[in-house]
Amino acid sequence: MPPTDRAPKTQEQRREESEREVLKAAMVCFARHGYVKTTMNSVAKEAGYTAGLVSHKFGSKEGLLQAVVDRISHRFLHDQLGTAIERESAAESISNYISIYLREVSLREGPMRALYVIMGEALGAVPEIRKSIADLNEAARERLKSMILKGVERGEFRADVDADAAAALIIGALRGLVMQHLVDPRRVSLSRMQQTMQATVLGSLAA
Repeated sequence: MPPTDRAPKTQEQRREESEREVLKAAMVCFARHGYVKTTMNSVAKEAGYTAGLVSHKFGSKEGLLQAVVDRISHRFLHDQLGTAIERESAAESISNYISIYLREVSLREGPMRALYVIMGEALGAVPEIRKSIADLNEAARERLKSMILKGVERGEFRADVDADAAAALIIGALRGLVMQHLVDPRRVSLSRMQQTMQATVLGSLAA
């Protein structure tokens, strides 16, 4: 056997790798079957691990769901947005938010599709999903609200703008557009809609 310079993985590295693989598998299963029809066994099979390992790491399907939502939201709110929305101009920050949100769907359609399937089920009789999605929506609204208030303070946006309502409307427009795209990507092109949405949102806020 030829020698290798690659050091064996530590226990911590193996743990992190198995968690990533299980979460990736859960996203595939949620996107394919929805939350209700997904089982811990089906996630384990997709990931190539035992159901016992999945249960040990996440406790329950609800715990797995929360971990998936946390992973998706953390990646977007922290890793993807990052400093791109920390601009001197609030208008530029919001414009960047919109473009990154829409681009995320193209770059990571699988996780985003899983999230939207879960969101749809949150409207039904699955109360354990509802809080996770409500918390995710609140975090997104608060991030946008802070940008809008900054724009009002700097005189970029109208003084009478209702920041809570505006943030909710922007999130609603983004979610609705992405939902249409996921259902019918040939007719609803996110790249084609981006400039129109940016102009519409910023035009409604402008002083």
